[in-house]
Amino acid sequence: MPLFSNVPALRLTLAYALHDPSTLLPHGTIPTLLSLPLPIGPSLPTKPRIRAIVLDKDNTICPPETANLHQAYLSKVEKIRQSPEFSQNVHSILIVSNTAGSSSAPEHEAEAKQLELELGLPVLRQHPDRKKPLCGPDILRYFKDHGVTEDPKEIVIVGDRLATDVLVAREMGSWSVWCRDGWRNPEMPGRDYRGFLSKMENRFERLMRGGLGRTAPPPKTALQSEKP
Repeated sequence: MPLFSNVPALRLTLAYALHDPSTLLPHGTIPTLLSLPLPIGPSLPTKPRIRAIVLDKDNTICPPETANLHQAYLSKVEKIRQSPEFSQNVHSILIVSNTAGSSSAPEHEAEAKQLELELGLPVLRQHPDRKKPLCGPDILRYFKDHGVTEDPKEIVIVGDRLATDVLVAREMGSWSVWCRDGWRNPEMPGRDYRGFLSKMENRFERLMRGGLGRTAPPPKTALQSEKP
């Protein structure tokens, strides 16, 4: 995937980095998805009620640009599914990726179907002009239409990128949990799958928190869901 393939995300990220950089900080930070606390709500500021979760694919559930599922991650997803926060509605967990399901391209649709088959979870079919971090209204509409929640503050976004996963949570008015190290193989934890931009985000986050003492603002007033 080209380095700057998601130009709208890059523009929005740069605008916030210049004018409101704290917006790019996550509400929670974990090394990888395997460390996600369950239930999630008590680990977040103000201990909100959480009823829905969005999971990123690339470098969160799977190695980047693949749909390869390690048993440890399959087991973690099953624990998320069984958590009281998400066990009441089968639509409480949604995969949102800027590859799988992000366009009508055969490879993106094939990845989405593979994930749905192997994980038993839905993959959002994104509008081609509204990839993360611009797909917030589509996520909100999904959870509303499936009777999960209409309150964006009951939704948490989990992923490895500040510029897409954390930023879409900010745009929605939801909570964010950042997988700082991305995807790691438990048998080979030293191998780093992060790309250049991800590593730059890590430096930015360390500077903001450690150097400048900034913290993530609470979820803002949410966007309204849009019609397709």
